[in-house]
Amino acid sequence: MNEKYDPMDIANYLIYLANKSEKNITNLQLQKILYFVNAKYLVENNGAPLMTEKFDRWAYGPVLYEVYSNFRNFGAQPITEPAGVYNFNSSDPFNAEFKPFDPSYISDKVKETATDVFNALIDIKAFDLVGYTHNESIWSDYKKEIENRNAPKYENEEIFEFFRKNPQEQIWKK
Repeated sequence: MNEKYDPMDIANYLIYLANKSEKNITNLQLQKILYFVNAKYLVENNGAPLMTEKFDRWAYGPVLYEVYSNFRNFGAQPITEPAGVYNFNSSDPFNAEFKPFDPSYISDKVKETATDVFNALIDIKAFDLVGYTHNESIWSDYKKEIENRNAPKYENEEIFEFFRKNPQEQIWKK
């Protein structure tokens, strides 16, 4: 059985990799690299989802809102460090537990997928990554809805099928 991750865990791992390799990663780059990590994972695992959340279709391509919100204060500047997350207790909402990022939460298999995509894409400019996502029919077919801010979320099944049927779009392999 496949364990799904909170998007912040995968995002934090990518930021951890950026710091470790002394590379800069912006929120926009992070969003696109996260999307391609998800796509590679879906392809390699026969459509099994990596994360508990689905990507939104935004003007600059796929976005995980929770991740965007956690790092939006950086604007277009590089994200300097991973962010912890708060686990809220539904029966006692004022008693939240802070969980700092710890790479050991992530399986070796997922780390390998994320590292492969990170290494392949980190030196590509953010807007070039946006361009790749805009060329995909699973984004471009929704341009009008995206402009009107009512586009449906990406479904993991459609991402899996798109990249399975269009291996030339698997930019992490180039």
